[in-house]
Amino acid sequence: MKLIKADHDRRLEIPGVPGLARRPVDIDRSRTGFTNLRSLRIYRFDAQSVINGHAEEDEVFVVVMAGSVELNVSEANSPGGPHSFLLSAAGASGNLPCVAYLPPDSAYQLIPQTDADVAYARATPVGCRASTVFAPRPRGGAVGVTALLEETTYARRLRVRLVQIDASQDNVVFKPVQESESLCEALVHVRTAPAEGVATITTFGAGPTELNSWDTASVAPGDHPALCVASQSSALVLVVLAV
Repeated sequence: MKLIKADHDRRLEIPGVPGLARRPVDIDRSRTGFTNLRSLRIYRFDAQSVINGHAEEDEVFVVVMAGSVELNVSEANSPGGPHSFLLSAAGASGNLPCVAYLPPDSAYQLIPQTDADVAYARATPVGCRASTVFAPRPRGGAVGVTALLEETTYARRLRVRLVQIDASQDNVVFKPVQESESLCEALVHVRTAPAEGVATITTFGAGPTELNSWDTASVAPGDHPALCVASQSSALVLVVLAV
């Protein structure tokens, strides 16, 4: 397992974005050594920016972690105009979708309706499906753990889950990678409150590693991670995997 820190000073030029865009999380295969899970990048977009992008040869999950965005997707082999979606962070605006799937060779235009944190996860595909969106379906599990969204069947390689952990009384331990996914490549990204000193992740044969807010753990196949969130704290966890 590798711990990858965010860089909140990272800025880059993106056409259509006034000034420089913020990309605190920028993880690709040069940092993970993965084969199929190509990248995880998380941007902090300002409202009313216009971001034009392309899935290229990848399949892509777009995950809205804060705020809301308009997303227009044009598919290479789909007749008609773009498919338009409104995405919002889970729990922020009723039951609006919070995740979109983009097939290889599709183009998109993303327009934040508010300031928004947007994650892009990419994997090498083995075929493709049509673009679509997924709404949160909150489901309770262990005490303090709510699976906001879990999508593991639609994409060819990618899987994604969003989990809210509220450790109001006792420490909460959560396994972000299920036993059936033990051979997957995985990235585990956390947002914690308080921002520091309340979460650790442990993998097989290794001691606990502290995770602060905006940290990401790169989890190799067979690592069997366990995330612990301390009492009187909370965490939003984004898990992306590739089979």
